[in-house]
Amino acid sequence: MRRATGRGASAVRRPATAPRSWRASIARLRRAALVTVAGAAVAGLAIGGFQAYSHLMAPGTFPLQAVHFDSRLEHVRESELRAALGPMLGQGFLGLDVAAVRSSLEALPWVRSAEVRRVWPGTLRINIREHRAVARWNDRALLSARGDIFAPDRLTWPDGLPDLAGPDDQALEVGHRYLEWRDTLAAAGQALEGVKLDARASWRLRLDNGALIELGRQDMEQRLERFADALKGLEREREKQLAAADLRYPNGFAIRWGTAPDGDQ
Repeated sequence: MRRATGRGASAVRRPATAPRSWRASIARLRRAALVTVAGAAVAGLAIGGFQAYSHLMAPGTFPLQAVHFDSRLEHVRESELRAALGPMLGQGFLGLDVAAVRSSLEALPWVRSAEVRRVWPGTLRINIREHRAVARWNDRALLSARGDIFAPDRLTWPDGLPDLAGPDDQALEVGHRYLEWRDTLAAAGQALEGVKLDARASWRLRLDNGALIELGRQDMEQRLERFADALKGLEREREKQLAAADLRYPNGFAIRWGTAPDGDQ
């Protein structure tokens, strides 16, 4: 059958479609809704994760139960340890800042280094290495075997340490010279108690009886060895003890005998 045409026939119309601008707007709304839903989901996860993290890090969840020191301490006092650790121990096992604990301990004068670690479920283990003092330095600090200068409370200074003095950047050199010259003088029956390097790079020694030895700036080893060799025979001929000696002569030295002075270097 043929489709009717003409004015009298009713025309067949195609379904209406939305304009392109409307379709684009609807697509944008859908994308925005998806982004909003996804953002809400991520925010929910983040809030949940933060709450879980906060719960785990809370001091009451995993409290710190014990602190163990794995090293024997000779000079670090208990009061110093309490002052260094006390403010941080209430943070709990997981919340404790291990690096901050280590820094606080290493700030103590006698502490050379500190190792800090957590041991599950609630123990803090600490290993401290103390300085080993070998001398007093410039009458204001101590000198370690590694050449470190540190200044603990004078009440903790060991007895019987030699007195060394000089520029701080020459501390290790002064310490090495002391050990070398101590042995040289010991062979001559003398005990070296102090060594000083002054601002003019000149060396002065002090014996345990207070006698001062001016060593100068040049050929120190040769001068001291020559003096020590001669001193073995000289003291046998004199009843008085050595009071002072000047070794700064190119071919000899000057000696003064008598009561040794009580003055410092």
